[in-house]
Amino acid sequence: MGNSAVIAAPMEGAFASMAALNALFLEEEALAAASAGADGGAGVDLLDRLYRVRLERLGLEKRLEAQVAALTARDAAQSLDLQQAMTPPDASTHDRTCAEISAVEEIAGILTISSGAAGAFLSQARQVCSLPSVYEALSTGSLSWQGARIIADETENLDHPAAVALADHFLDPDAPNPARGCPAGQLVPSRLRSKVRAWRERHHPESIEKRHAKGVA
Repeated sequence: MGNSAVIAAPMEGAFASMAALNALFLEEEALAAASAGADGGAGVDLLDRLYRVRLERLGLEKRLEAQVAALTARDAAQSLDLQQAMTPPDASTHDRTCAEISAVEEIAGILTISSGAAGAFLSQARQVCSLPSVYEALSTGSLSWQGARIIADETENLDHPAAVALADHFLDPDAPNPARGCPAGQLVPSRLRSKVRAWRERHHPESIEKRHAKGVA
């Protein structure tokens, strides 16, 4: 029998990142063993390779962190959807609210965060999962959770087609008139938010205050 394991599709990216990380840790162990047996201690070339290995691992760890965040957001959003689906169609508003609060509290307990933080996370997770290009970028590790959250925040009060168009502008190279210059995933958070907000305001001139008031209403 072979040693290959069956990997679920959502886990493929994370497993690939972990395999690459493992290879770098094994390389480090081999380099350390080689340096221990060498006369005169580790040479400059060996130290440089150990340095490069750590930088490569940092990049992979960043990618893996984003991929795990995608899985967490997906499971959290789907947990709430399933809880709502289990609520009888004729349930009262009070019962529906209680069921949702119960789901939020359970998720808060599992993630060890406050119920308020869990509610905010669920809102962002559902928005991220509703934007295919954002979720895809997060799943591949090309966009961090912080970057995905910025796009979710800035599209929260837009209708769905407008939100998708904004996300695609920054993340889909095949979108009409895609963003040029540095890819969104390589921008620091403050710069990404500034660019996303500027594009949104140009294409949706109604003020953010009016949109917020509509959202509240």
